[in-house]
Amino acid sequence: MSDTPNFGGDTTLDFSSEIAAGAVDAAPVDESQVNWEERYRSEVQDRIKERERYKPIRQVFDQMHPDDAQAVQQFAQSFASGDQEAAIKWMVDNAKALAGDNFNSYIGQQQQVVDNAVAQGQAAGLTPDQVSQLVSQQLQAHQHEQQVQQFQVEIDQTLRELGLEPESALATAAIVAANNRPDLDLRAAYQEMENQILQQAQSIVEKRRGAANSMPTASPNGFAGVPSTNATPREKAMARLEQNGV
Repeated sequence: MSDTPNFGGDTTLDFSSEIAAGAVDAAPVDESQVNWEERYRSEVQDRIKERERYKPIRQVFDQMHPDDAQAVQQFAQSFASGDQEAAIKWMVDNAKALAGDNFNSYIGQQQQVVDNAVAQGQAAGLTPDQVSQLVSQQLQAHQHEQQVQQFQVEIDQTLRELGLEPESALATAAIVAANNRPDLDLRAAYQEMENQILQQAQSIVEKRRGAANSMPTASPNGFAGVPSTNATPREKAMARLEQNGV
């Protein structure tokens, strides 16, 4: 599959030369009858569609080391050409490189799942096809469980980076808030929670400050409108008038 673009190198996504090289000779046309503006627009739209098609692939490959990108491209070429042996060898070799010392434990766990499923199927008198389906179901369940555990590890790590204990009430609230977001962004959800808490705290402070400012000023002889024990008759009379709003 040498025609596959090398996204890991310096190759651009301009496929005009390849398209032109593979074009079939067409019959001569009357150029006076050609709508060149329409043809230009059509070619521009085709070019845009072609680039948009490969844009996600290019974005992924641009984030990879050139050697890694080349290795992934080789796997894609083997898979596309039907060379299953080369594709399987590539997957096993790279799985070993990624898993490191845990490779044998991963393989061992999956093999244990397969052995258990086969034993269960044979004990139940299932047909070979039914046993195969049981093995596939239990492998999928095992892989799902592994993914859930990995997600839990990542969530706990993110919570600790945010200064939260994974089992705390605030951490639980942050997880619930993240679940209500379309992007499930835990950090963004916690930031929104922090902002809401700060706004509420500020509101409480402002309310208390406003209540304090609205309190009547105490008179020298006691609270406003309330005569003290040592008040003179005039002060007592003025206090009663103030109480009555006069």
